[in-house]
Amino acid sequence: MILDAHGQPVGDAPLNQEQAVQLMIAELQACDQPLILGPLAPLEALQLAGLVQLAARHPGLSDAHRAIAAAVVDTVREYFAGARTILEILDRGDDPSQDVEQR
Repeated sequence: MILDAHGQPVGDAPLNQEQAVQLMIAELQACDQPLILGPLAPLEALQLAGLVQLAARHPGLSDAHRAIAAAVVDTVREYFAGARTILEILDRGDDPSQDVEQR
């Protein structure tokens, strides 16, 4: 069941895009605490960074979304500040020439 910003059922009818956007905006505005992802195991943090780097390659991604992606990856880099090999792998993840086609 989908609820509106006041907790009332929206109904069984599917939401159109405009209705969904308006409800999402209200829900986002109601979130007053920052999201903290964690705790993540070190491998999970590395995997998350790789997924974000991959998503950041999408040609339709806005500059604002690329900045968010970079901030996520930079946070993972800070966590691994003393791990030179992992930092090298993260750097490679930022370099499209390092991409390998999967078959």
